[in-house]
Amino acid sequence: MPHLTVHALEPQIAGHERDLIARLTQAVTSVYGEAARDLVAVRLVGLAAGRWAVGGLPCHEAAPAVKFAVRENAFTRADGRQIAARLVAAVTDAVATTLGEHHRDGIVVDLVATRDDRTAVGGRLVSDVAGREADEFRDRVEIEALRAEFTDAVMMNDHDRLASLFVPDGVVRIPDAGIEAVGRDGIRGLGQQREAGFDVFVQTAHPGVVSLSGDTATGRACLSEVIRIRGGGSHLNYALYHDRYRRTPEGWRFVERAYEIRYLDSTPLAGGPGGSLMDHGQPHSAQTSGPRG
Repeated sequence: MPHLTVHALEPQIAGHERDLIARLTQAVTSVYGEAARDLVAVRLVGLAAGRWAVGGLPCHEAAPAVKFAVRENAFTRADGRQIAARLVAAVTDAVATTLGEHHRDGIVVDLVATRDDRTAVGGRLVSDVAGREADEFRDRVEIEALRAEFTDAVMMNDHDRLASLFVPDGVVRIPDAGIEAVGRDGIRGLGQQREAGFDVFVQTAHPGVVSLSGDTATGRACLSEVIRIRGGGSHLNYALYHDRYRRTPEGWRFVERAYEIRYLDSTPLAGGPGGSLMDHGQPHSAQTSGPRG
């Protein structure tokens, strides 16, 4: 969070507060982009006559000074010197334009690199907050990858891989069908039964919500399935997975996936498994189009 503190004689800034704040904020966003606007903090400190001195003598006219605190990593990156130069120029322009061009040559801009482990907000070190945010982001990505791995294993009929995505005592529940598979052997067996019983099975899953709590988490994901049962019967399902997850030495794993059907259409499917358009009586458009002239 960029913090700018401007020290100037009170008569210099009186009546210019709004304009100076706006210009300083714009100076920062001109370098960091609009995404930084809501993070820019500006403090204006007006000093009374007799409280600014140079060489031991009080000043009645002095160029303003700006202390600009920025996170240390802004200056340690490859283009850190260019960023510093742009910030100094933009801040100097903002102060001179607002408080008078005659101050320009004397305006002091002091860039202060602040370390995350020595800066705190709300009683918490920024380094701790940033570390937790990075860990949470990593956990969310890994859980989303776990859910994607589940759908891929199901679609590929990779039953061993599917079972490995669960903790040893994990469970899959489908209450609407009276199904409960417990443990990796049970989950593997459920996948094998599905493969044997369906001649068409397509599952499309969508990213869902996740609520983290240390080494455990809960989540919910939306999905749709197209199913044709061997020997007759079809299903088009729109459903939800209600999940529980646990962090393990191998990474995040499912503790439970409970399947809730929200919509079920048992109309016979018109299509069939795989094949080309020709197999389904639909010639390719390039073969049916007329001559081109």
